[in-house]
Amino acid sequence: MNTTAPIVTRTPATLMPVPKIPGLPAIDNATQFVSNTSIVSPKELVCGLIHQGTKAVLASGSKVGKTWVLLDLALSVSTGTNFLRWPTNSGKVLFINFEIQRAFIRSRVEMLMQRRGIAKADNLNLWNLRGKTTNFDALVANIIRELQGKNYALIILDPIYKAMVGKSENMASGVGELCHQLERLAERTGAAVVFAHHFTKGNAKKKAAIDRMSGSGVFARDADSIITLTEHKVAGCYTIEMTLRNLAPQHPFVVQWHYPVMIERDDLDPEEVQSEPEENLDGYGQVVYDILKANSMTNADWLAKCIDAQVSRATFYRVKALLRENEHVTYDACSKLWSTTTTPETSETPETAGTGHATESTEIGKVATPG
Repeated sequence: MNTTAPIVTRTPATLMPVPKIPGLPAIDNATQFVSNTSIVSPKELVCGLIHQGTKAVLASGSKVGKTWVLLDLALSVSTGTNFLRWPTNSGKVLFINFEIQRAFIRSRVEMLMQRRGIAKADNLNLWNLRGKTTNFDALVANIIRELQGKNYALIILDPIYKAMVGKSENMASGVGELCHQLERLAERTGAAVVFAHHFTKGNAKKKAAIDRMSGSGVFARDADSIITLTEHKVAGCYTIEMTLRNLAPQHPFVVQWHYPVMIERDDLDPEEVQSEPEENLDGYGQVVYDILKANSMTNADWLAKCIDAQVSRATFYRVKALLRENEHVTYDACSKLWSTTTTPETSETPETAGTGHATESTEIGKVATPG
């Protein structure tokens, strides 16, 4: 028997050439870097809130008045006047309008100028690009070319979802590509880039301010400054919160919509934001359960009988999820039938604890428990 091990020939690994990226900056030594006094922060356009050359997002629920607020910001920076509670340093501003028709945006600017007593806004320009966002990459290239050398300090894009044509705001890749274009716009023009975005559906109070925006988390991670307006318990009022990368944290405060501007309300507690009203499902749990209790049935049959009993489709599915979660109903994958459990879940109460007796739970959230 030949016991000699076979000779294994190894092919040398081929190293892929490293692509060269021209124009990379030199590596900085920490000591020299810290002592380099020629490195200075960019100008604060809105003091304590937005630097020139950075990216910021204003986010809120739908129809809160984001466009009005951004137009107010544009007028404030262009005239060097206060934006809400923040002082501003004046600079040239471009407001790029993707959504509102030309006549209506003109009317809004006129109303704001009258309300704020601004006679002239020579430092503010408006570019109405409604219907021009189909190819946003190409549009950014054209915006950069148009603005080159014109010394804009602030560029406002309203609203950003118009730039997502053909892309999903829930996909990190698409949002990342959008944010790259916004960063390119800021870098090439030297201006701060501010845009409006909307909250996701649901109770905003249950989420951190940075997590309230709809779509991919890239929106929140990419921005240098995030300003959120969350509905307050007092009608027409909103809690403003700031999440800042390069500036000191600030306490939230409350504003009230006083057409056509937001005014500060020092008398209101910013913590008292509006909670989403709890859906009152009392009684529906018993109805949905009792319909199934008579006979096992498919989901379609169960739903149809519930609808006949005046239970909406949406309510049926919410109640069914709670009943299943609390093991009051079960599903058999073989027969594809739903059934009620033979022994309803029981729980101890302070009165029965330690006695060996248990009482049936009387609530599943807001849904009555089968009894």
